[in-house]
Amino acid sequence: MILIQVVLILAFAAIFVVALRSRSAHSVNAWKKIAFAVLMVILVVAVLAPNLVGVVAQALGVGRGTDLVLYLVSVTFAFYVVNQYLHAQEARNQLHQLARRIAIIEAQERYGMERLSVAESAKTTPAPEADA
Repeated sequence: MILIQVVLILAFAAIFVVALRSRSAHSVNAWKKIAFAVLMVILVVAVLAPNLVGVVAQALGVGRGTDLVLYLVSVTFAFYVVNQYLHAQEARNQLHQLARRIAIIEAQERYGMERLSVAESAKTTPAPEADA
C-alpha cells in the first residue's frame, strides 16, 4: 500500500466519523446516512483497487475508470445541491411562519386585538413570493 492510499483512506474515515458524530447528523434521514456510508465504502475500494474501477467502468460502457468517478462525483454533487436548496426553502418557510406568529403576538399585546390565530392570518395573508 502506498502512502497516498493510506492518506486517502484515513481522510475518508475522518470525514465519515465527523459527519456522523456531528450534532446535526441526528436529524438526517437514515437512508442518507446509509447512502453516505456506501459512498465511503466505494471510495475506499476505488483507492485500494483502482483497476477494479476501470473494470466496472468498462462493464457500464464508460471508457475509463476516471470518467466513471467523475460522473459519480457529479451526481453526488448535484444531489447535495438539490438537498441544500430544499433545506433552505424549508428553513425560509419556517422563518416566515415564525415572523407571522411574532407579528400577531406583538399586535395583540400592543393594540389589544382580540385573539387572532396564526391559521386565520395565514388564510388572509398571501405567502411571500419565492426568489427566483
